[in-house]
Amino acid sequence: MTANNPAEDAIYVEANNVTIRDLSINGAGNDRAGIYLIRSSNCTIENNELLNDALGIYLKNSAYNLILNNKAAEGKRAVNVDRSNYNTVSGNTVSNQRYGIYLLVSEGNLVSNNMVSMSADHGIVLESCSNTSLENNTASSNEDNGIHLVGSSGNNLTGNTVDSNLVYGIYLTDSSRNNLTNNTALNSSRGIFLFRSGESVLSGNTVSNSGDGILIASTENSNISENTVLDNSVSGISLQNSSTCVISDNILSNSTLGINLAFSGNSTVINNSVLGGGRGLNLQDSNYNTLFNNTALNNRYGAYLLRSGWNVLSNNTVNESDDHGIVLENSSNYNDITSNIASSNRAYGIYLAGSNNNNLSSNEASGNSRGVYLITSNGNTLLKNTVLNNGEYAILLSYSSGNNISENEASNSNRGIHLSTSSDNTLSGNTIVSNSISGVYMASTSNNNIFFNNYLNNNVNADVKQGSAGNILNTTKTAGTSITGGPYIGGNYWAKPDGTGFSQTAADADGDFIADGVFNVSNSGYTDYFPLVVASETQQPVIPANITDSQTETLTNESEMPANESELDIIATESITNETETTTHENESEYEYESEYEYESEYEY
Repeated sequence: MTANNPAEDAIYVEANNVTIRDLSINGAGNDRAGIYLIRSSNCTIENNELLNDALGIYLKNSAYNLILNNKAAEGKRAVNVDRSNYNTVSGNTVSNQRYGIYLLVSEGNLVSNNMVSMSADHGIVLESCSNTSLENNTASSNEDNGIHLVGSSGNNLTGNTVDSNLVYGIYLTDSSRNNLTNNTALNSSRGIFLFRSGESVLSGNTVSNSGDGILIASTENSNISENTVLDNSVSGISLQNSSTCVISDNILSNSTLGINLAFSGNSTVINNSVLGGGRGLNLQDSNYNTLFNNTALNNRYGAYLLRSGWNVLSNNTVNESDDHGIVLENSSNYNDITSNIASSNRAYGIYLAGSNNNNLSSNEASGNSRGVYLITSNGNTLLKNTVLNNGEYAILLSYSSGNNISENEASNSNRGIHLSTSSDNTLSGNTIVSNSISGVYMASTSNNNIFFNNYLNNNVNADVKQGSAGNILNTTKTAGTSITGGPYIGGNYWAKPDGTGFSQTAADADGDFIADGVFNVSNSGYTDYFPLVVASETQQPVIPANITDSQTETLTNESEMPANESELDIIATESITNETETTTHENESEYEYESEYEYESEYEY
C-alpha cells in the first residue's frame, strides 16, 4: 500500500477494536504516518512492513492497543506513542530511522523484545513518561544513545541489550526513581549514564568495553549493586558530584579507575571486588564517604585518595598492587584508615604524601617492598598496626612531624622504624624485633622525637645519628603497665636475639621492672635512663651501670633518604586544577571530569 497523497497518513484510524495486519505500507510524507491511530483503543497492528514512512506507526491519545512484530525501515520515527497509555509494543524490528521507538508523555506502556538499530539519533526514547517497562529489547549501532530517558520517572528497564551505540548505551537525564536491572551495555563511550537522575536502582547489569562503565553524575540516593563491570578504559563505576549513594556487591575488572568517586560525598562503597585495573578504589576531592569490606587485587594502586578527607576505609583488602596498596595524597586529611589488609604490594603497603591528621589503626601491611610510609605528612596517628615481613622498611617517616606511632608491630624487615628528617614525633608501645639492619633509626636531621616503652630485639636496636638534637629515649618513670608487663612506664626494652641485650642481662634489685643502670646508645650521645627489664625469679647478675650497644649499623654510606626515594611516587596530571605531581613511574593523566553535560531539552517531531 502506497500513500495516495504524501501530505496525508497512509492509514488513518479513529475507532476501537480495529486490526491492521500483513500490509506493506510506504510513501507517507513528512510528518505523516504509515498507520495513524488517534483516540482509539483495543486495536491490533501486527506483521506489517513499513518502508520510507516519516512516522511509521503513530498512536495519539490511544490506549490498550497492541503493536506487534512489525518491520520498519528508512523513516523518521518507526513507532510513536504520544500521550497514549497502557499499550504494548513488542517484537518489532526497526532500522535506519532518526529515532527507532519514541514514547512521549505516556504511562503504563510495555515495550518489549524489539530490535532497534542504526538510528541517526537514539534507538528507544522515553520523554516525560512514567510507569513504563522496557524489557528484553536490543538497541544496537545507533549513532547516539541506545536507550534514552529524559524527564521520565518510575520506569523499569530490564533485560535490555545495548551494543555498539556511538555515545551512550543507556542514558537517563532528569529522570528519577527508575529501576535498571539485568541489562547488558557494551561498546559505547559510556555504558550506563545517569545525570540528575536520583533515587534509582542499578542492579545485576553487565557493562563492558566502554569508556565509563556506569557513571552517576549530579545524582542523590541511588543504589548500584551486584553489577558486573569489565574492561572499561576510563572507569568502572563512577560517582561525580553525587551524594548519599550506595555502591555494593559489584564485581569489576580491568578498568583504569575501578570504583571512582569524584567531588562526591556521604556515600557508601561496600563488599565490592575490584581486580586488575589502574586504581581499584579511587577518591578525588570526595569527603565523608565510607569504604567497607571491599577487595582490590592486582591493580596498579589498591585504594587511592587525592584531596579527599573525613572518609572511613575499613576492613578492605588491597593486595598485590603493582605500586602501593593504600595511598593518601595531596591534603587527604582526617581520614580513618582501620582494619585494612595491604599486603604483597610491589612498593608500599600504605603511603601518605602531604596528608595530615589521619588515623591509621589496626591495619596489616605485610609482604610489601616497604610497609608504611609517611612523607611530608604531619599529625597522623599510627596505632596497633601489624607491619611484618616487608623488604626495606616496616615504618618510614620522611619530612614528617608531630605523628604518634604507638602499639605497632614493626618486625622482620631490613629496618623497623626509620625517621629521615622527621621531628617532634612520639613513638611508644611498639614491638620492633627481628629487623636485619636496625630496629629504630633517627637521621642527624631528625630532632625532638620521643621514644619510650618500646620492645626491641634486633642485632642493632638503635642507630641514632650524631648531629640530631633533643631526641629522648624515655619518659618520666610513671605508674602504669609497661610493654613488658611491669608496674612502671619509663624507657624501652633492649634485647638481642642471642640473649645478650642490655635488658636481658641488667639487674633489677628493687623488682620494679626498671633496670638499676642506664643504657647508652652507641656513638649517639643518647641515653635511656629507665630501661625496662623482665622480672625473673632468679636474681639477675649485677652489671655495670652504664652499658652501650656495641653493634652499630653495618651500612656506612647510607644517606638520610634512600637514593631512589622521590617525594611523590605517583603522577596525577589533572585538567581540572592544572596541577602537576611527580613520580618515579610513568606519567599518568588524571581523569578529566565533565562539569556540564549537553543534552537536548526539546526534540524535533
